[in-house]
Amino acid sequence: MVHSKKNSFLLVVTILLYVSFGLLTSVIGVIIDKFQVDYNVSLTIAALLPFAFFLSYGLTSIPFGMAMDKYSAKSILLLGTLLMAAGSFLFYLSNHYIIIILVIFLVGVGVTAIQVAGNPFIRELDTPNRYTANLTIVIGIGALGYAFSPLLVPLMQTNGFSWKTVYLLFGVINAVLLILLAFSKFPVVQLNEEEKINFSKIGILLKNPIIITYGLGIFFYVGAEVGVSSYIMTYMNKIHGVGYTQSFWKEGSFMFTVFPSKTALVVALFWLFQACGRLIISPMMKIISERKIFIFHSLGTIVALIVAITGNANTALVAFALVGYFTCASFTSIFSAAINSFKENHGTISGILGTAIVGGAFISWLVGFTGQHLNMKWGMSINLLAFIYIFILAYRGKGKLDIKE
Repeated sequence: MVHSKKNSFLLVVTILLYVSFGLLTSVIGVIIDKFQVDYNVSLTIAALLPFAFFLSYGLTSIPFGMAMDKYSAKSILLLGTLLMAAGSFLFYLSNHYIIIILVIFLVGVGVTAIQVAGNPFIRELDTPNRYTANLTIVIGIGALGYAFSPLLVPLMQTNGFSWKTVYLLFGVINAVLLILLAFSKFPVVQLNEEEKINFSKIGILLKNPIIITYGLGIFFYVGAEVGVSSYIMTYMNKIHGVGYTQSFWKEGSFMFTVFPSKTALVVALFWLFQACGRLIISPMMKIISERKIFIFHSLGTIVALIVAITGNANTALVAFALVGYFTCASFTSIFSAAINSFKENHGTISGILGTAIVGGAFISWLVGFTGQHLNMKWGMSINLLAFIYIFILAYRGKGKLDIKE
């Protein structure tokens, strides 16, 4: 099969979609405090921002998976991009905190649609033997969105714009992507039987110990990942008095212009280190047991977070960034161990695990709630408990992680 330039163009557009939802995901960790101050709401209310965003995964992952079975990839991708664009514009235009929380949910639904439709769609854009490489490239470049997004808000504020202007930018980006997608000719996506969701199998699978333990693994991991990254700035401000406008560099210098907020930079490094970590451990898995890599990194996550909670301001900043690196193995290891434990129903299992991403909603809200009523050290400790579960799963879990097992 000869692949046209149109397919190469679509691959580029798809990569940009992954960058776009990365931008929309990680920016939440920077705007929570600004949202709380501007709308004069409690941290418990502000914590509804990540709650609403990740609740969308739990409610729409399986429905979008079933829609992929019935409708085209183009329809789902267009819907997702439309929701991301509309949600971003509505966020910028809204002036009531309840509306903004609802709009964040809308954006989350769009992001879920892109993720559910994206992976099988990428397979059709090139020869089958290039699928894994292409998917790795798309996810890797998409991670730049996660890393770059936290830097945009302080950068815009330094140049005299409102922090909400970042959503106007996101709206424009997604509107352009929507136009590009609408006028593109898509290849037909043929889902493998194993990629389809079998609704009748869900109840049976939910009784399986592997699905229960690893589903909880996804729930707790994503919850803790969001619970740390979303509250680094809040934690540093409330515990160490490090404000959002404090920089590592002197005001007026070039570096200050680019990185005006040290805490926002640490949030960016959290995601960048995670992305780099995945690139580092990928070739390592050919010579070192995947389970050993999972155990080492899950333990490292716990140690780094303990240091962040107990250390002084500078130690905490470094440790929070390192937490990002050590999380690099967890999601893919949990997901792979669950999928590899079954010879069939992979699409349905994937849908269940995707739904478990809703942990990002509940754990992150609990962190904010605890931080409001006790303090942020206790709030951040909730993430520690979740990461301890991940370490136990890495060490004692019965999922099939290494092929040779």
